[in-house]
Amino acid sequence: MWRMCALCLVVLVLTASVAAQNQPVSNPGAPPRVLLMVYQRFLPGKAGGRQALQTDIARAFDRLEVPVSWIELEALTGPTEALFFDPANSFEEIDKAGSALAQFYGSHTDLAQTQGQILEAVESSRTVTAVRRDDLGLRANSIDLSKARYLAVRIVHVLPTQRHDFELAERSAQEAQSKNPDVSWVVYEANAGLPESTFLLFAPMTALKQLDKSLAQADPGSAPPRFPGETNLYIVRPDMSHVSKEFAAGDPGFWVRRTTP
Repeated sequence: MWRMCALCLVVLVLTASVAAQNQPVSNPGAPPRVLLMVYQRFLPGKAGGRQALQTDIARAFDRLEVPVSWIELEALTGPTEALFFDPANSFEEIDKAGSALAQFYGSHTDLAQTQGQILEAVESSRTVTAVRRDDLGLRANSIDLSKARYLAVRIVHVLPTQRHDFELAERSAQEAQSKNPDVSWVVYEANAGLPESTFLLFAPMTALKQLDKSLAQADPGSAPPRFPGETNLYIVRPDMSHVSKEFAAGDPGFWVRRTTP
């Protein structure tokens, strides 16, 4: 979700590239077209209580079948933080869901109070918007986020004069990995919230052991050089997420809770 008001949740919204912006997204778990990403860090001693409140909110949204969804990830590396995202196909879709969310909290004041308690635990947040670049990703349309258990997020800042070189390097990486069916990633270019010419690369994983396989197959002598960046790992938290039935159907054993509050 996003910050429409003080009681609104925050999210990372993923949507398709400028080149593919008119193509329908048939797979509910596909990385969508517009990226609105929110990082949150929490006050000392507040993270545990915040998790419990977030779980309560998620279960209530499941029970009431609220037509607004989000996925929460928590950092395994880098700063201790949460990362929220919500797949959507357009900014219009986001706007409509935001209105629905505001109306929902207006009629469920108990949950609005719970959400207010969550926001009181937030020390800082950062919001970024970006658009998907299918010309730079690898097999992005084959990605199914409903099956992801971990997400590797790589952020690369380049000088505006280096954009062309960065794009060439990424296309070389595409070619080098094109025969490896186990490798895929999706690329977004930031348009607000980060310095100009900042790119975000997302690689979903079903298990961390995929990193072992990548290391075993790596050949530093033949791999094309890529621009330096910072990569961090995040774990998907279904207990603190609320997703659509269509999205959950991609892996119901992971997303569908067996008990209700």
